[in-house]
Parts: sequence; structure tokens; C-alpha cells
Amino acid sequence: MRRRLWQLHSWFGLIAGLGLLVIGATGSLLVFHDEIEAWLHPEYMVVAPTPEGRLAPDALLAAAHRALPDYEVTGWLVRGANEAGYADVLYVIRHGSNEWQIATLDPYTGGVLASPRPDTRTFTGWLLELHYTFFASHAGLLAAGLFAVLLCALGLSGVWLYREFWRHVFTLRWGRGARLLFSDLHKFVGITTVAFNLVLGFTGAYWNLTHVLGEWTQGAPAQPRIAGRMYGPALSLDRAIAEAARRLPGFQTNFISLPSQPGGNVVLYGVAGPSPHPLRSPYGSTVSFDAQTGAHLATYDLRTAGAWAQAVDAFRPLHYGTFGGWPIKALWTLGGLAPGVLAVSGFALWWLRRRSADAGHRRLRPARDVRPARQVAAPQAIHNS
Repeated sequence: MRRRLWQLHSWFGLIAGLGLLVIGATGSLLVFHDEIEAWLHPEYMVVAPTPEGRLAPDALLAAAHRALPDYEVTGWLVRGANEAGYADVLYVIRHGSNEWQIATLDPYTGGVLASPRPDTRTFTGWLLELHYTFFASHAGLLAAGLFAVLLCALGLSGVWLYREFWRHVFTLRWGRGARLLFSDLHKFVGITTVAFNLVLGFTGAYWNLTHVLGEWTQGAPAQPRIAGRMYGPALSLDRAIAEAARRLPGFQTNFISLPSQPGGNVVLYGVAGPSPHPLRSPYGSTVSFDAQTGAHLATYDLRTAGAWAQAVDAFRPLHYGTFGGWPIKALWTLGGLAPGVLAVSGFALWWLRRRSADAGHRRLRPARDVRPARQVAAPQAIHNS
């Protein structure tokens, strides 16, 4: 049993190693994606807060449409108080097309800072595409999901194989050869990060595989070409946000979804309550409005939802490490490197064992070749005597 588990553990690691190395490294960078994006492109990511604060949502939306007359705003990432130095992100579609692009908006002046561009032309978008799909669309999404499943399998099998880890978990045998050193490093990183890897593996697998399964069973929703404005003049985001806060006291709007196809509604995504739980995502509760009249349609309060819905909502802060400020983000960045370290050390162990086994076979081969020669020579010697 133990031998077979060793073999499965080794083969799972070899199959998933390179994929987990890419996923782990990109995930570590994504923890600080806003900070890196601001460092790379401060001209369209960094804004200066004013004493008056943010402009009203209706004024900002009108300013965006004036600056981008050939585009329709279909989504709006609203920065919270703890992100006051970053620009809002607009998701837009050019009239006559169906391709989603992004732009950035200064919420204090209403100025559009970056012209629309495909998401993959930004550092964050490029990194997300690599992290989740390996630039291979749905096939890559499936592959990344399966790699995440293998990460969980590797963690569980490693715990069983090293179930007496507490005796030697902090031992690194320097100067005793590469094989022992890589073995100690592999055990140390694997055991100390197993809970972290299980959380990341399970949440990543859930997102990717449920997305792929949903499209296989229900089909991918088609994005029609945008011809013009898809909401009526009666819609007011100012009133909608105020109504959402009335229906869900303390509701903080963090994302606004505007219609991207005929008949679509306006949906405000946010978090409810004056002191939300740290493991609540920023988008768990929703309030929906009719896009033509602005009338309230529905309210979804995550706090009253079932245990599974609340658990799934917690996947986002757990996966991205957004629930504890800089210390947690730094820890998540280091933890994201663990799958890569395990992949490299595991491959090194496999390679060293294989090389050692090949060397042993080579040493044994001449001994087997000599024996028949002696057996033939002996009768010849008797005959000669």
C-alpha cells in the first residue's frame, strides 16, 4: 500500500509539476497585483484623493460616456475607502462589437486615464489569463482545474506518507548529499504548507471545474454586439446605491453591473453590514434594478443564505489572501511559491533516484557478463589439462 502510494505521489507530482510551478508563481504576483500595476503604470492606476471625496456615481458615469462616446460601460469596479489611491476600473464594449475591454477612471475628477484596451494587455489581465487558463481558453481552464485537484491529492498523500513528520520536519541535512537535502526540503515545505495548498487547490479547482461544467451543460452565454445604450434615462445610479443601502443597512457597493445585452438588469454587488466578517468577499450580496425604469427588483443578502453559499463566498478572500491586510498578503505571496518549490524539489528527487538506479544497473551488468565467460572457460581448462 505504502509503495503504491509513493508511486502515485511521484507520478502526480511529475504530471502536475510544471503547471503548479506556473500557477504558484503567478498567484504570488497576483496577491499584489494592484501595487505592481501602480508601480508599472502609475499614469493610469494612481489617483490623488481630494478633500471633497469621490464624485457622485451618476456624474462619473456621464463623464465616462462623454470621454468614451463610442463605447458602452457594462461594468464598473468601484474602489473602496482602503483603495482610495487607485483608479476605478471600467469594463466597456465598443459600439458595433462584442469584445470586452477595460479603461480606468479617476473617481475624484471624472477623467478617463487609460483608453480602452483588451484585459490581457494589462499586467493583471495577462497574469490572470496565464494563472487560470495558460492562454488555452477552455482547455487551459480545465487543465488548471485538474492541476488544482492534483495539488490537493499531493497534499493528502504527502501527509500520509510523512505522517511521522514531526520527528524530522525541521531537519535539513546539509553536506550529506543532494538527494537527502532535497528530500528534507520537500518534506519541510510540503508539511508546513499542506493546509494552505489544500485551501488554494480546492478553491481553484472548484472555480475552474464548475465553470467548465456549467458551459458544457448549459452552453456559453453569447455576447451580442453592442449597438447603443442599454439602460433608460430614468435609471439613476445615485438613487440605486441609496436604495441598496436602505434595503441592506451598511451595504457597500463594490461593483456595478450594467446591461451588456437586451433585457439585462443593473446589479449592485457588495457587502452588507457595518462590520462585515473578514472572510466575506466584496461581492457576496446583491441588489438588482430594472435597467429602464430604475425600479427595485430583488435583494440578496448573503448573511441569510445557507452555509454552503457563505462558504463559497469565503473562497475569494481565502484564495487571494485579502482578509488580513499586508501581513496576510505577504504570507500568501510566500505560500504561493510552495507548489513551485515542491515541484522543483520533487523532480530533483525523482531525477536523482533514477540516476542512482541507472548507475546501480550499470555496475551490476559487467558482473552478470563475467559469469557465463567463467562457466565456458572452466571446461576448456579441464580439456587442456
